[in-house]
Amino acid sequence: MRIAMVRRPLTALGLGILLVLPAIAKTPSTERKPRAGLNQAPLPSVESLLDKVRDFRPDIASGKTYGTYVGAHHKLLGLYWRQVARDRVEDLPLVTLMGRNGRFSGCGRSRSVNAYCPESNEIILSTRGMPRSQRFSNVSRHLLALTVLAHEWGHHVNHHSNRGSYSKREEDAADWRAGRYLAWLLDNEALGVKDFTDAANLFFSIGDFHMESPHNNPKARYEAFIAGVGSELKPGLRRGGWTMDTPETFSRVTNRKGNRRGEDDKPAGPKTVRAEVYRFEIERGGQIAGNVFGALLGVVNCGIGSASSCANSLNQQGKAKPDGWYRLRTMRINCTRKDFDIDGDGIRRQPFQGDRKGQAAVIAARACQRRSPGA
Repeated sequence: MRIAMVRRPLTALGLGILLVLPAIAKTPSTERKPRAGLNQAPLPSVESLLDKVRDFRPDIASGKTYGTYVGAHHKLLGLYWRQVARDRVEDLPLVTLMGRNGRFSGCGRSRSVNAYCPESNEIILSTRGMPRSQRFSNVSRHLLALTVLAHEWGHHVNHHSNRGSYSKREEDAADWRAGRYLAWLLDNEALGVKDFTDAANLFFSIGDFHMESPHNNPKARYEAFIAGVGSELKPGLRRGGWTMDTPETFSRVTNRKGNRRGEDDKPAGPKTVRAEVYRFEIERGGQIAGNVFGALLGVVNCGIGSASSCANSLNQQGKAKPDGWYRLRTMRINCTRKDFDIDGDGIRRQPFQGDRKGQAAVIAARACQRRSPGA
């Protein structure tokens, strides 16, 4: 049954970062229907698309490779939300993906880039011309495009299903769904820990840090993203030598030193442990009032205005915000005293229970134990 379309808000995603990327192919890319006709080639499977993104080499900078990678994730997102997710939507409408020169057939015929139009189930994706930001100078262009695309697909699923536990917060719901997809990629070894942490940085650092904004503040949006991760993955996951200690922390033990004795005078494990850790940190000291971004990650209510007024609204928001990002640090654990210290964080050595992230105790439980022979 065909339902008459009504005017709805336009959802838009923009990112303020250093990278300036080529546009996706100008020709719109529409997902193929979930089933193939008699004369059509077989549709790609989930595993074949996962293999494609696993094998992608980020140092290959050709436009064809970039487009292939983005296109693979566009198809994979469709398969994930229709077939894999526990709350899958089997009849989820197809999505048309366009490059920067695209124009929505709905939503006032807007040309707004990095946006999702719910009227016509279309996404315009382009990272060209985004503002510069030193924080993301090392983020690869394929990861940036993946992050944008996963978020916009979150809006699409929200629109045709629900917002989960974020019923009144569209942006948080989209970030929660994006976190679920990236966690699924990590679980399937289609995304490394470093790329995962860079993606989380994007979600925290872009947006409005003021509660009145429909985009919500970046800390709340980051927490929604991590909630999505936690709903897909369980602590203890090991990938590329790293262990997920909590949904927002990772570690890699690099040294065990000394031998301590238990109450029965038997070997009980090392005295000290050193580990590399990824931990998300918030730095409010560098907050700059009046920081205005030319494009924002978020939902913009364009109403029934013209395409130009809609586009202008994307450029008129942005407030001061705290800095927040994953940092790679060294954690030093004393297994005898049951305390820890993190190099360079400005905080004195403290007991395990003083770690609000809960990571130190998790690492100690794993690394301070006596290793079995041959381990």
